[in-house]
Amino acid sequence: MAWGISPRKIITIPLGDYSPDYYLTLLYHAFKNLGWRIGYFNRDGIIGYTQISWESYAEEVSARIIGNDIVIKSECVGYQFFFTDYGKNAKNLELLVNGEIEYVEYHLQDSLHETTQQLIDSIPDNQFINLEDPPMGYKEKLRTFLSAFTPAPKYFITPLLVIINIVAFFLTHVIIIALFVASIFNATRHNGNHFEVHDLKETFENLYLSVGFSSRNPVLHGQVWRLVTSIFSHFSLLHLGGNMIVLIYIGSLIESKLGRWNYLILYLLTGICASITSVIWHDHGVAAGASGAIFGLFGILLALLSTKFYEASARRALLISTVIFVAYSIIPIGKEVDHAAHFGGLISGYLFGLLAYSGLKNRKQTIVVGLASIATLAYTACCLAFAPVYQLRDLKELTHHTQKLSNSLQQNFYGNYNMSHDSVMYLLNTKALPEIDTLKDIAPKLNKLTLPKKQKQVAVIKSKLILEECKLYTLLYKEYRDRDPVKYRPEINIATQNINDLRVEWTKTGDDPDLDDDDN
Repeated sequence: MAWGISPRKIITIPLGDYSPDYYLTLLYHAFKNLGWRIGYFNRDGIIGYTQISWESYAEEVSARIIGNDIVIKSECVGYQFFFTDYGKNAKNLELLVNGEIEYVEYHLQDSLHETTQQLIDSIPDNQFINLEDPPMGYKEKLRTFLSAFTPAPKYFITPLLVIINIVAFFLTHVIIIALFVASIFNATRHNGNHFEVHDLKETFENLYLSVGFSSRNPVLHGQVWRLVTSIFSHFSLLHLGGNMIVLIYIGSLIESKLGRWNYLILYLLTGICASITSVIWHDHGVAAGASGAIFGLFGILLALLSTKFYEASARRALLISTVIFVAYSIIPIGKEVDHAAHFGGLISGYLFGLLAYSGLKNRKQTIVVGLASIATLAYTACCLAFAPVYQLRDLKELTHHTQKLSNSLQQNFYGNYNMSHDSVMYLLNTKALPEIDTLKDIAPKLNKLTLPKKQKQVAVIKSKLILEECKLYTLLYKEYRDRDPVKYRPEINIATQNINDLRVEWTKTGDDPDLDDDDN
């Protein structure tokens, strides 16, 4: 089996006294007999694509005349999970060299000269592709580990992006670790060597934000630069490694086709579109990663494959392999996956890819990049202008304050059995009644918060619940003050029933009224 980002199998056959034209003729007819689609044929070599099957979604088989040798290669067109070809390329070469060529040679032995001449005469003057600019771009030259990280004339921006992402990952995580250690030290120093576990998630979110990760409210409050910095930020080595492997794969395919600077600009633009889509889609949380921009590159490739940019056989093989990869990569499964960014990158990439094709065809690439930039700015501006800024932190703070007041009121009214009547009245007058007034002030504040649909529904219920609890405690106060267990009891029962009904309604929203908000 062959391994690598682009698994391949290569064999070199010395021609000896054998004519290169004769051998290429044998290869041409062998390709035809095997049902492989020929995308290029000339006196310097041949390129073909295997049939699509359950075992394979096409390999590119090429042969090149180099000196007095012919180098035959079978290489996977699409991205391979686990970086292995599962023996497909070796099987292709075995079928070709040790089977079909011998069969063709046997049947053409008496007419090989005439057949070769007819084939050479039929070669068109201009072909869609050539061996100097193969359909798979620089991908076929990624033969060693270091070659993926080494800038080359037709593979310049991609390795630089990979290196920048790797450096950014280690720098940001050194800063995060340093700040985290400092936060633990400060927390334990101020809280008596006590660091609460539920503070951990919020602490890390703040740390991620401090090094450039993206989140809804900071971006909508004007920190638009996060749309770019988050493209170069990653949560873990696994997150970084997975994205960089796919970036190397897709970058090696299309950077040479777009040109290095167009490629870089379109990468950043699709990344911004992916980031702002994530911002407006998610209510809260922190987002980061190059995957949105990478899906943008796949969108560009899909757009080019939907045109006549590639030769028909190469287009078919690349399209099928790309659709398969995108399909199983973009399926919205997994809570920690930013599907909104993936879709935003893919859609914007496809649109920009159509523009890029127009620019490449008409040699007006500068105009294309300008139009793509304007479109990105317009989309981002609309999102920033019309996306609501959710007050989730305010909701959390008010809910936490409400919980503390409710607990205190419950203790004041139900936990003072051993105190005298006068002592209880003093406590209720000096502490409980002011807390009731404070709770009453919180209720309208909850109602006015700008929140997502579910949280808004919960906030409205909380507001009603607060007012009913205030009503209940006020009635309990009057009952205790007047020492009359009968007069206020019907109203108390009604208020209690209203509270129970509201708690049932709250539960139906999917939230749990019995859990403190900090524990959710």
